[in-house]
Amino acid sequence: MSFSFSRLIGWVGMGIFLLGPVKASERIDWHFPTENRSLLDKHPEKFYQPTISRRLISGMFGFVRTSEPEPARIFEHFHKGIDIRPLHRDTSGEPTDVVRAAADGEVVRVNRDEKISDYGRQVIVKHEWGIYPVYTIYGHLASVGVEVGQIVKAGDPLGVMGWTGPGLTRNRAHLHFEVAFQINRKFAEWVKSQKPGRLWQPNRHGEWNGLNLMGIDPVPLLLASAAGNSLSWPEVREKQPGGFRVRVPELRERPSWTDLVEVQEAQEGKGGSLGWEIEMTPWGLPLRMKGVGEGVVEPVLVANPGVPSEGKYYCRGLVQGDGKGGVKLSRFGRQTIEMMLFSGGGD
Repeated sequence: MSFSFSRLIGWVGMGIFLLGPVKASERIDWHFPTENRSLLDKHPEKFYQPTISRRLISGMFGFVRTSEPEPARIFEHFHKGIDIRPLHRDTSGEPTDVVRAAADGEVVRVNRDEKISDYGRQVIVKHEWGIYPVYTIYGHLASVGVEVGQIVKAGDPLGVMGWTGPGLTRNRAHLHFEVAFQINRKFAEWVKSQKPGRLWQPNRHGEWNGLNLMGIDPVPLLLASAAGNSLSWPEVREKQPGGFRVRVPELRERPSWTDLVEVQEAQEGKGGSLGWEIEMTPWGLPLRMKGVGEGVVEPVLVANPGVPSEGKYYCRGLVQGDGKGGVKLSRFGRQTIEMMLFSGGGD
């Protein structure tokens, strides 16, 4: 039986709905995860830790890194979080900054094996943000001081900043910090059943695989909260850039990530929704979803504001040139959309 969005309640705009009731925790008071608050003093050079390129932008969120020789022509590599400099080091040069929870929440993931993750030693904390949980990710830790299931308050210590993970050196020690959503709660089942190959396998992190975590720039959240204006997810969502749109078949079941997005049904009297069009950020976070009267048998790219040679629209490799001057979903892009739509069982 096909899933219907008719249970959606609450008008937000013409034909736009939000799922379910708004919880008391609609707004999160975000805290800086270390003592480094140089952004508040308008000193980004003291806040961000660049890569070996020494470009300040490379420590920021977004399409800020490149695979090209310096000086780069485009920045096509996506950075999922921000890299925060240490303020304190011991006599041997090791960072000693305490890493703290950015908001009240529950520890849901601890990885102490630095060899199995690009994040090195890592902690993930779950926070309630309206109708869908959001997660903060703390990477490259020297040590971890919490356990899975532990309830933490904003400011509680999680560990100590370090430089664990591949490719880092002591002089470039930093905290990699993300604010992200878990896209599919059955990610591990999808990998096991579909065997999507390299990039996805082996899956050593279950539902906490980085390919199943996609988020937003933490900096606007931190600055807004510091100014006494903590934001709700719908307010933040409206500020996210649109990147590309994908048309997908009718849904058998509602994927969990649809709680994140604005949803618009196909207009009545036109046969209802035979498929759905999903608007994504340039890095692949779903923002909006619209019912359409034209069905498809597999995910299809229907709109993209740029081309793969333009860095900010490179879309994490989710799209590629079609050989005709346009773009299409790449193999990785098709797999990502299939993962997003996977509901388990006979899929």
